[in-house]
Amino acid sequence: MTVNSENFPYYLSNPGIDRETGDVEDGEPAVFRHALVAGSTGKGKTHFTKNVLRQFVSEKRYPIRHHDTGEKEQRRLNLVIIDPENEYWEMREDNDAVVNDDAIQRELRRHNVKHGGVDDLNVFVPQVAGTNAPSTMESRELSIPFEVVRGRPEMLMPYTPTEVTRGAIEDCINAYFSCFDSQGGYPDRSVDRPKYVDFLEFLDEHDYDESRLREENNIAGGTWSAVNRRVDRDTFRQVFDQGTAFLPDVSDTVFREGQVTVIPTSHLNGGKESLTVLSILSYIIENKIDDYQVDPAVRDTPMLVAVDEAHNYLASASSLREEYILRRARVAVKQGRKYKLGLCLITQNPDDVDDDVIKQINTNIFLGLKAEVVDDVPSIPSDFKKDLPNFGKGQAVVKAPDVEAVEVKGLPYCVTRHGN
Repeated sequence: MTVNSENFPYYLSNPGIDRETGDVEDGEPAVFRHALVAGSTGKGKTHFTKNVLRQFVSEKRYPIRHHDTGEKEQRRLNLVIIDPENEYWEMREDNDAVVNDDAIQRELRRHNVKHGGVDDLNVFVPQVAGTNAPSTMESRELSIPFEVVRGRPEMLMPYTPTEVTRGAIEDCINAYFSCFDSQGGYPDRSVDRPKYVDFLEFLDEHDYDESRLREENNIAGGTWSAVNRRVDRDTFRQVFDQGTAFLPDVSDTVFREGQVTVIPTSHLNGGKESLTVLSILSYIIENKIDDYQVDPAVRDTPMLVAVDEAHNYLASASSLREEYILRRARVAVKQGRKYKLGLCLITQNPDDVDDDVIKQINTNIFLGLKAEVVDDVPSIPSDFKKDLPNFGKGQAVVKAPDVEAVEVKGLPYCVTRHGN
């Protein structure tokens, strides 16, 4: 905003623990009350989002309760960015136009606006067969293991089977994973950890009339054929178990306090992208909000998960897998403050994001949107509905908790590198 011809900054309330005194600042951190950034193509959505996210990269700490001991700890935020357009890795670099302009530097320092490239930023590229990794300068590998299906059988259901077929698929998945338990009811496998290809071999071993698996679970011939057709898919082969950096094994590197974790998916499309992103999201959410056998790297780290093109992953469900993710996302947005988990949804189609998720979002940032979109989004402040379609690039309305909606103009430059 401009007051008396001077730029006047807008701040989101984000109290934490003062790094010098150790004092706990009063109030609820905005970072864990969730945010929505919505804007049509060409309205500066990514530029604006980078500037906002950069402000959360700091030495600030948040109190979090250790899942094993129950003791309170103070830890920095891990910012995780799902990046379908391969743009956010640039936050590692400075914007030369900002760095080389003394007047801009003085203004940013005066208003305590964080700027410059993020030193602690790492890119983790999902390994998927038949794809080429995107160009991100330095990066590391990330592999989606078939293990993510354990306890989440819906991950193998990007469709809606009959109840009978669904039950049979779940029985087969449970039987397979029992092979890796110390008291499993089926023989041990020859592999050291569950693998998708080995799961198919397990089913093939039971493809005969006197199969113990089929007999115990009362799977008839027609249902058995349906099970095999449903679970045998090229997408599963291409995504699961590629590479060696399996997510559970490297989670303490991926989800590390103080780090910006960028996960690009621009090299993926269709079912491969959906399975990859939803596997990562489910891993984060389950380990954050569940109480049994959780990953401490996720559970004990304050996290903000920014999901670009969120309408692709959190829209109305059309399959059992999408229903499962939505169900868990709804719990996550309701309990996020308790577990120090925040979601930042970035989208050009906010009307496509699940209503129950949208209702739990406290900070809403609306850049220019088409009139037909504005009419379908009830969370847009009524005083601005008429003007939003005419907003220029970088112009936005911010509605934060407990304060009136206000119109702001984003900085004309990005505080980190931004190629577009």
